Amino acid sequence: MKLENTFAGQHISVVCERAVTFANDKNTDVEFEFNGVAVVVRPGESAEEVAARWDRDREAAHQAYINSDEYKQAEAKRAEEYRQRCAASMRESAISETEMRETKEKRPCTPAQLNEYIESLVDRQHDYGTCVYAMSLAAVAAFNYVAHKLGVSGFQSSCADLDFLRRTRSLKGPFMIVKAEDALYPQCDPREKLDEALREWRPFLKEEAIKKLAESPDASRAVIAHWRYLAK
Repeated sequence: MKLENTFAGQHISVVCERAVTFANDKNTDVEFEFNGVAVVVRPGESAEEVAARWDRDREAAHQAYINSDEYKQAEAKRAEEYRQRCAASMRESAISETEMRETKEKRPCTPAQLNEYIESLVDRQHDYGTCVYAMSLAAVAAFNYVAHKLGVSGFQSSCADLDFLRRTRSLKGPFMIVKAEDALYPQCDPREKLDEALREWRPFLKEEAIKKLAESPDASRAVIAHWRYLAK
């Protein structure tokens, strides 16, 4: 009997316990697949035995794959593609403010590429608008280079770019980004997101309001009244 593959987010030990219980209750062999490895559970086996067998089979399959011609060819292809990426020239060809605003950000793989790209943005004639995009494109290229070298996850990258905003905008407390396109979808209502954020920020606002009342007792009456409201 085959178990339905509904194991998303579960550990192998939990799945083995379920399969063992089912095999013993029905007194029949039970089959399931976990992370591409097929497992057969027989009545009387323990969950630990099944998990250990799955781990041995998984490792054997992994070793077989990394020693296969298919894997070696794929790795050789990836290595050559990466070599070409590292050897490629990286200069920004966009000239006008509009072109620079629309251009794709670069992903340098080497310090030489990063330096070449930044120099191509800096060592040119600029006007008031193109300076803006020279700075942002250079910053994103450096961001992508460090992310590449450190092998970070998407979550780490999202934390890093928010920290970049925190530093460049001198933000002292919690903040959020509101996207206009969210208003196109009812499940992403930006007004609800803002209301939720304000509820979460109440402790911060209370603490800061108390500080403001102590530091600036001569502020305008309207401001004092608002601080007192938040301090409550």
